[in-house]
Amino acid sequence: MMTKKIISILFAIILVLGMSVSAFANNQGIYVYDEAGILTNDEIEELNAKAKAISEEYNCEVYAITFPGLEGGEAWELNEMLYFQLTEVFGASEDIIILTLAMEERQYDILAHGYGNTVFTDYGKDVMAERFLDDFANDDWYWGFNDYLDTCDEFLEMAANGEPFDVGSEGDSFGANLFGVLIATIVSCVIALVVCLIFRAQMKTARLATEAHDYQKELNLTNHYDRFSHRDIRRVYNPPQDNDNKSGGGTTINAGGFSHKSGGF
Repeated sequence: MMTKKIISILFAIILVLGMSVSAFANNQGIYVYDEAGILTNDEIEELNAKAKAISEEYNCEVYAITFPGLEGGEAWELNEMLYFQLTEVFGASEDIIILTLAMEERQYDILAHGYGNTVFTDYGKDVMAERFLDDFANDDWYWGFNDYLDTCDEFLEMAANGEPFDVGSEGDSFGANLFGVLIATIVSCVIALVVCLIFRAQMKTARLATEAHDYQKELNLTNHYDRFSHRDIRRVYNPPQDNDNKSGGGTTINAGGFSHKSGGF
């Protein structure tokens, strides 16, 4: 198991070094690396120009990188290696966010470091992923990266204005949509309840008969009596509710100073 992991990490390093060599001649302002070959040259040029403008405006570098595969490693491991290559080889800022795709495994990882941890909170990364995953699921790589860059721009602007995007932020349209759905559901339930109460009031003269002969008026019986037979009791298990609070904000940072959001597409 350990040998396989070491081989996977070494393979990832070789991939990273391959990227470094291929980009060494043009390392001026490169923010989009398409090692998997899923974007056209025009798309790379447009996305890179957008990432460069965002990075320079907010002094937080924004990267998008694709790789053919992980060879048994993890997306977050590869992303941390990329961070060290970008900062130590190319002199990139430690205030950074990187979105990396591994195409064979269809895995992604968002990495933030430095000021990036302040701007891109855990909840912010969740919302960011919601915005680009629908495109990636349909193999629409260009628009997926566009959504990623637009979200970076939005969150960086909010942080520059003193309010990083997080749970309860004014810019939380994702949360606002959920709140709107909740309100609509409550209103619908209230309307349904009112209608049911009106129907019930109209039927208040109807009563259940309590004796058997009330249902036998058409029969000419000489004797009749009621006898209690049995009673059915049903018990339903009600499991305890999970009361853990999972709605807190902030950013979870590991021992290396990184925060991550990983998953499949």
